[in-house]
Amino acid sequence: MARSISPAERFATKTTPGPIPAGLATPCRLWTETALDRDGYGRFWIDGRYVPAHRYAYEQTRGPIPAGLDIDHLCAVRRCVADTHLDAVDHRTNVLRSTGPSAVNARRTTCKAGHDLTDPTVVHISYPPSHPHGMRKCRACARDRARRTREPQLAPVATLPTRTTPERTAA
Repeated sequence: MARSISPAERFATKTTPGPIPAGLATPCRLWTETALDRDGYGRFWIDGRYVPAHRYAYEQTRGPIPAGLDIDHLCAVRRCVADTHLDAVDHRTNVLRSTGPSAVNARRTTCKAGHDLTDPTVVHISYPPSHPHGMRKCRACARDRARRTREPQLAPVATLPTRTTPERTAA
């Protein structure tokens, strides 16, 4: 009779060592299976259903994931299932640690015109109903934008070509 393999042993066979990311002491543990979800995270078949491989790895070493928390990859490698690279954080923290547009804009310290966005006198944070979670806006740029819309937009005047008269010669 064939020996049945435990889920933890089966899980271990589907991973391989990866590189050591900057800022971390241990190497990634990469999910080698082809079973990936549409976002590139590993999927592990257990108890008749697929579960995210990184969530399974976290729960096996640290216990249940607290309600309302996401698992953040400290190494930023979606296929990594190394338990030391996984951290349970709230959704906002998870998003702000990423490289997406929201995180990039949140880390920005100057506006496009070069004004300092860390100075509270320069920045206006708009709240609902215009932006449900708040949005930083540079006051100087907003003032310039408002001035431009208030100024009348005059159409450019076309210059007419000058007409030259033929010189008359005395007869």
